[in-house]
Amino acid sequence: MSLVKYISTALIISPLAFAATKPATSTFPRGCEVTGFGYSNNLLILNETGAQSFYLIQNRSNVKVELERLETSDAFMSPPLQAAIEPSNWAAFASDVKNLNFKCYKNQDDNAATIDCREVLEICQYPRVRFALSNMGNYWISTNKSQSAVIQDSVTKGIYLKW
Repeated sequence: MSLVKYISTALIISPLAFAATKPATSTFPRGCEVTGFGYSNNLLILNETGAQSFYLIQNRSNVKVELERLETSDAFMSPPLQAAIEPSNWAAFASDVKNLNFKCYKNQDDNAATIDCREVLEICQYPRVRFALSNMGNYWISTNKSQSAVIQDSVTKGIYLKW
C-alpha cells in the first residue's frame, strides 16, 4: 500500500514541479527581440548600426521615468528628443542615428534625479521592421500608452512590424 501511495504522490507533485520551473513568458510582443541597444554608465544607447530601427520601451519601475537625448559632440542642430513614461507604460521609438544616447531621470520634489536606465527600462527591437519612406528618421512614434496602443499607433503610421 505504501508503494501505491508513493507513486500517486509522485504523479501529483511531478506536474507541479515542472510548472514551477517553466520559464516566464516574455513581456515583449512576437518578433520583438532584445537586441540593437546597450548601456554605458547610466545611459541607454540605441541603434548600434545606424540603420533605420524600431524599439519598444517599457517603464518597469514604480515611478514616472523621463528620457532625454544626450547631446554628443557630433550632433548638429538635432531636435530634442524627450519622453515621459508612467509605470508599466510603453513607448515606441524610431531611429536612423547610430549610438543615440539617452539619459533617464525621475523628478523628486521638483528636482530631476538621474537614474540608471538599465534599472527601470525593458527594451526590445523589431529587427525586420519596414518603414514607409515618409516615416524614416529619428523620433518618438508613441509614448506613455499600453503596449497594444503603442503598437497600433505604429502600424497606423505605416510601420510594418514584421517577424
